[in-house]
Amino acid sequence: MNRRVVITSNTSWFIYNFFCSSITEFMQDGNEISIVAPRDKYTPLLEALGCRFHEVSIDRSGANLLSEWKTITTIYKTLKQLSPDCVLNFTPKLNIYSVAVCKLLKIPVINSVAGLGYIISSNGFKSCLGKLLLRFTQPLADHIIFQNDDDLSVYLENKWATAEKISRVRGIGVNLQRFTPQITSDDGTVRFLLFARMLKSKGVPEFVEAARLVLKHYNRKYVGVSMHPKVEFSLLGFIDAYNPDGISREVIENWHSESVVRYLGETDNVIDFVRDYDCVVLPSFYREGIPQCLIEAAAMAKPIITTNHVGCRETVVDGVSGYLVPPRDSTSLAKAMITMADLSHTQRLEMGRVARRKAENEFCHLHVARHYMTCIESVLSVEKPNDLVKQEA
Repeated sequence: MNRRVVITSNTSWFIYNFFCSSITEFMQDGNEISIVAPRDKYTPLLEALGCRFHEVSIDRSGANLLSEWKTITTIYKTLKQLSPDCVLNFTPKLNIYSVAVCKLLKIPVINSVAGLGYIISSNGFKSCLGKLLLRFTQPLADHIIFQNDDDLSVYLENKWATAEKISRVRGIGVNLQRFTPQITSDDGTVRFLLFARMLKSKGVPEFVEAARLVLKHYNRKYVGVSMHPKVEFSLLGFIDAYNPDGISREVIENWHSESVVRYLGETDNVIDFVRDYDCVVLPSFYREGIPQCLIEAAAMAKPIITTNHVGCRETVVDGVSGYLVPPRDSTSLAKAMITMADLSHTQRLEMGRVARRKAENEFCHLHVARHYMTCIESVLSVEKPNDLVKQEA
């Protein structure tokens, strides 16, 4: 049966970059997809997929009550007009606002928790308010889909959800036909890449400091030796100037000019860059769902170094497909990168093959799309209550 599904998010960028493949699968089954999100440069790409777009203004700071009320009323008017069969929400603010609106309009609603960010990791006023709003709104959802066990446990412990209304997928999915293994040549240089938004909480400063330590290690170890292991470090991702957690362009350009790391800019096609790198690094201490960049890296058969932190640890078989290091620890990160650089090229390729198998087994977008559609059908079926969608192992 064809369904009219609305997807909400705080950016069009998020939906296109992280859920595009699943949307394509939805529409191939004849479902009609409408997007409710702020307009940005990715909006036309969503429309080109065949999605219907409805703009809503969202203040990312959340500091203006009048602006927040305008957002809520716009969501209400839009959903009332569209009268969808089901609404699928992404990002914390939409999980809060849209679920309340859907209950008023008696529209079945599913929340997707792709990380809890500042709400859990900080203790300020906004964090406390966020927890309070989650407490009152999340039990209203017909179903909640999580990306990792840590966030799922937080919801259950705080009684924001009940066990019969939850399930889990591993990330947002990756198209394995598009993200294929990318094998580097053995040219004597080991290249490390961090590709993500240029945010402090993504561990970008730790990556740069670790790069300095690695370079110092090899310069000291091989002093006076003309032939020694060569390492290179690069950053790829957009500079979020309006984010209080963002790193300024001036700082990044200074790192670039110091020849510690190269800044490659931003791109809509990470494959063109990642294919040339031997290892992908993400020292994030942000409370991730499961980082898309690491899922994509695994699909491209790249060894991964990331933190033993919520979401990130889900992407690595430690010591087999990559290494896990403590968050906010540049020294441990540098040691892991030295260990990776000291491996033979063949050993790194084998790590990458294990990463690819993990992507095939756990992160395929087809599996994610099927899970979401099963949840949608479950909440719409009178005969099939929510508890038929079982939590995955």
